[in-house]
Amino acid sequence: MGAAHGLELVPGDLPRRRRPLRRAGVLLTARPAAGAARPGADSVRDGFVGSLALVPSVFVYGTVFGGLAAQTGLTAAQVLGMSVLVFAGASQFVAVPMLAAGAPAVAIVVTTYVVNMRHYLMAATLAPAFRGYPRRWLALIAHLINDESFAVAVARSRPPDAKVYLGSAAAISGAFIAGVAVGVALGGLVERPERYGLDFAFPAVFLALVAVQLRRRADWLVAIGAAVLAVALALILPGNWHIVVAGLVVSLLAASVLPVDAADEGDEERA
Repeated sequence: MGAAHGLELVPGDLPRRRRPLRRAGVLLTARPAAGAARPGADSVRDGFVGSLALVPSVFVYGTVFGGLAAQTGLTAAQVLGMSVLVFAGASQFVAVPMLAAGAPAVAIVVTTYVVNMRHYLMAATLAPAFRGYPRRWLALIAHLINDESFAVAVARSRPPDAKVYLGSAAAISGAFIAGVAVGVALGGLVERPERYGLDFAFPAVFLALVAVQLRRRADWLVAIGAAVLAVALALILPGNWHIVVAGLVVSLLAASVLPVDAADEGDEERA
């Protein structure tokens, strides 16, 4: 009971309440007494249980991807292999129709790289939590980075707890891959998906992913400019290169021409 209430029992002394210390904005606590439960001993379980509310939506997301990917001509092994080796739903939704259309490998790599650039920010935030971990594990840990587990870990503590993150990543990755497997199995049962409009599902998902990112006036300028340039370049460039070139050109121009204040203008108007 003493340890549960933050008390440390010392032989020959009265119970003393451990007072938290704050240094450089970080909350610290004194070392627990010998024999007490180590802080974070159940963090993996906490992260796993804390992510169970997200599991149904992640499972459905994986099922949709698996079902749609099965309609593009990819084999079940290819779809499942991508989900295990890539494990990035947004970029997989973007890559599969490009693969089905015969897009150049470079175009697919560049496009998915841009989609997943947010992982740099998540990895930088999680890095302090994994300081001291063996290098052979860091690649696997980085591979498991996902939006849901990042949100769970950051919401629990700052800096994030490594074990909470790993527990959450186990739940989310398992739900997504299981959903993909179910989707692949069900997708093969649907003949002529274009009759139900399923052939437009991948473009629709991609548009939804883009739409939620257009929060400021500068974002809309970049998106509209890239769309117009892509349509023009489609007349002269082969394959899907018009998409990659338009995105890179307009993004570079926006970064060099648009003032910094323009990026925050939309937020200031809503404030």
